[in-house]
Amino acid sequence: MKGSCLCGAVAFELASPFISANICHCRQCQKSHGGGGAAYGSCMKQDVVWLTGKKRIRRYASSERVRRGFCKDCGCSVYYYNKDFPNHIDIALGILDSDPNIAPEKHIYVAEKSCWYSLNDDLPKFEYDG
Repeated sequence: MKGSCLCGAVAFELASPFISANICHCRQCQKSHGGGGAAYGSCMKQDVVWLTGKKRIRRYASSERVRRGFCKDCGCSVYYYNKDFPNHIDIALGILDSDPNIAPEKHIYVAEKSCWYSLNDDLPKFEYDG
């Protein structure tokens, strides 16, 4: 499975399927993605093969434990990394160039959800982390 940023400068391939996926509605995901939330697929960090542009990724410390990777050219959100889980990385599902092997399994941080964003599916909803 391959993915790339908006401008195509950053491209990667996943060597194995995602482990899990969720849709996060925390304020940081809203702001970093410019929307009602962000869908992420979790995988092993070692399974991300950077094809091009790894050095074009910039990291932003959105909290003490979290780093968010984005393309320095187009600003596209690429990944979410939590230092508490050093072997995992969460890839933004929206940047995949094909369908992921998994659909989001739950909504998290719905306590911070935007009032204009409706959750109209049957996925489990967790006030904070699920």
